[in-house]
Amino acid sequence: MVNGPVMGTFPQLKFSSGGGTGSGTLNFHQLYIFFAVASHRSFSRAAESLSITQPAVSIQVQELEKFLGAALFHRRTRGLRITEVGETVFAYAQQIFSLSGKLLETLEEIHNLQTGRLALGASTTPGEYLLPLAVGRFRQLYPGISVELSIANTRTITQRILNQELDLGMVGSHPTLGQAELGTIEYMEDEIVLVASPSHPLAQRDSVSAREVVDAGLILREPGSATRNTAEECFNELGITPEAALSLGSNQALKQAAMAGGGVAVISRMGVTAETRAGMLVILPVSDWNCRRPLTLVYPKERQLSPSKQAFLEYLQSERPAPLT
Repeated sequence: MVNGPVMGTFPQLKFSSGGGTGSGTLNFHQLYIFFAVASHRSFSRAAESLSITQPAVSIQVQELEKFLGAALFHRRTRGLRITEVGETVFAYAQQIFSLSGKLLETLEEIHNLQTGRLALGASTTPGEYLLPLAVGRFRQLYPGISVELSIANTRTITQRILNQELDLGMVGSHPTLGQAELGTIEYMEDEIVLVASPSHPLAQRDSVSAREVVDAGLILREPGSATRNTAEECFNELGITPEAALSLGSNQALKQAAMAGGGVAVISRMGVTAETRAGMLVILPVSDWNCRRPLTLVYPKERQLSPSKQAFLEYLQSERPAPLT
């Protein structure tokens, strides 16, 4: 005796026919019709539940038996009895169609943003100061979506998006890799500032020049950093070739060195908001310095974004800060 719910309790799923009889591929349409017969213990009731004719049900079950090389039912005048092979097939079919129902429920949850996963990447400045705040606010709106944020240089983030390891990224310079495969959106403008300890001699002045800042000793990020590259371009436009008195691998290290009086740090304005408000660092009034760059959203151009990824991209754009003046 088959124990299981009747067909009416299962989703009416439609599967493709697969490879057909004898092809080596199980035909899920035939399996579903068998499952209906076994659940109802009747060809006629199965046909009624599936809205097809009883001969059509019989043909599909026979084709499945032919494919499996075994009878699934004992057909008797007094009724229908499932065979031992049929019991085994039914048990697996029950698991398959139960999981398929759960799959549809999960897909519906994903579509409605009740669940999902985001793998984000960012270069140091947006990864430390911008995206954590955005992700926190986004998860207040969609608490069922989990987010993983990786921080690395622009080249690494870009490559990981191309490798399908990351869904979206935000970087401090336009990516040079995979330009044909990647879409970009200039998200906001970031200002690079020159900061020093309040006790630094240049911090006592009403106005200083970029040349004086360089002569005082620059604290720069490591070579290859987008912040450093942008700063070097800005100095070069002034006819100055900057040299690092101190080269450090993180924004936090830059700030600590500047607060200790080790020189003038070159850093994003958003990275020193707390320190300048607390009086721990001062943005120097450099008369000929105006250094800005776009922070750029990077995404796979041809790959269709899932609902959660599309929602996050739209959220970021809706919360885009006003341009710097």
